[in-house]
Amino acid sequence: MIGTQGLDFAILSALFMAARKGYLDLLVSSSVLDHCPCGSGFTYRQCCGVYHGGESLPLTAEALMRSRFSAYFLQNAAYLLSTWHHSTRPTRLEFDQEDAVWQKLEIVRCKKGTQHDIDGSVVFKAYYRQHQAQWLLHETSQFIKPDKQWFYLDGQARCSQMAHNAMTQPRNALCLCGSGKKFKHCCGS
Repeated sequence: MIGTQGLDFAILSALFMAARKGYLDLLVSSSVLDHCPCGSGFTYRQCCGVYHGGESLPLTAEALMRSRFSAYFLQNAAYLLSTWHHSTRPTRLEFDQEDAVWQKLEIVRCKKGTQHDIDGSVVFKAYYRQHQAQWLLHETSQFIKPDKQWFYLDGQARCSQMAHNAMTQPRNALCLCGSGKKFKHCCGS
């Protein structure tokens, strides 16, 4: 569901609730995050964990995008705000009213945003579940690097509810969330 084969919806829900209740440190130190939520294929500690922990800065706009997705997954508001450019940054982010469970990130394309650029854009699709429905966020995010650090500037987003239910999904079709499970045993249950 988040670009890895080993996590199912029950585990994602448990992770979400643990993050919501303030157990973020326990979560990220456990082996539950053997796969980074950004879908890179690396462990959380090898990937976005180094950025969230302040050990390193993302070298590209795509790396920052991936780390921000993982921060949304873990409800890490401090990281999100610190990587948001001051000219467009909100004063705060509150996850206590949020019930979105972020599931999978798919990078569609990147334009510029390399180590040597000062700006770039990342087009991505982020899949999530909210209010018992499956949703897709399709966004083009703009990033800038005024000095040696990349920042999220803004984005043009489009959200749409994914129309998959018993009427539109074939009985044994794979779930659209990317879990690898059949729809009837995943988001369709």
